[in-house]
Amino acid sequence: MTGFHFYLYQIAFVSGDAAGMREQLDWANERLNGHVAFDWQSGAAAFAGQRRRAAESARRAIDLAMRGDTKEVAARYATEQATRSAVFGDCRQAKSDTTQGLKLARSRAALPRAALALALCGEANRARPLRDELIKLYPEDTIINSVWLPTIQAAMNLQRGVSGDAAAQAVEQLQIASRYESAAEFWPQYLRGQAYLKLKRGAEASAEFQKILDHRGYAPLSPLYPLARLGLARAAALTGETAKSRKAYEDFLAAWKEADADLPILIAAKKDYERPK
Repeated sequence: MTGFHFYLYQIAFVSGDAAGMREQLDWANERLNGHVAFDWQSGAAAFAGQRRRAAESARRAIDLAMRGDTKEVAARYATEQATRSAVFGDCRQAKSDTTQGLKLARSRAALPRAALALALCGEANRARPLRDELIKLYPEDTIINSVWLPTIQAAMNLQRGVSGDAAAQAVEQLQIASRYESAAEFWPQYLRGQAYLKLKRGAEASAEFQKILDHRGYAPLSPLYPLARLGLARAAALTGETAKSRKAYEDFLAAWKEADADLPILIAAKKDYERPK
């Protein structure tokens, strides 16, 4: 039943239906001690680049879940917030969120998200043991082995400086996830796009980011959806498509018009957009 109402919340969110979103939040608040509603609101805020609001909603979701003795749920909330912080460039907060989540539960949901957040932040020495723990605990789990593990490894490779070899390895590692990308929350497509950007292969990068924009329903609240517009802008710049690049930058900045102004990834995007072409 909760999943059904979450789908309704997502549909209302995509449609810009504030009343519909409120109706589903009210349903969750009346029946589920509130933590689910705050989790949904955290995702919606992150989508808009509102880091502080997302973090506050996540904190309240975690606190309420812990009161209900649902530590595994709270751990998922914390580590999911860690991945958002990491992709926004706030690695200090991402590491804090990861530590909190793993103290609550080293579960099937929390471990891969914690490992990915650390990998995105260049903390390979901390991500690697979590990856190894997943391999040991879930040797036959399809999603763990075909989505999360290659995604975590690719993220670690992408943080190994500007090496073309590392980026090429990331692309290769993510091929195994291709069959399962509809269940991968956009991570393989996004990281593959980032790898192609590092390789200066704009056309291939553009194709990966476009996959995200063409399939919003895979993860309607994912912040990787608006960030795909930024990736598309950078990919188009590599291929010399100046007008397309400028339009994609403008679409991204419009989507994040109410984002926290101090987000590192937003600051970098504005500098790119304002740079003379």
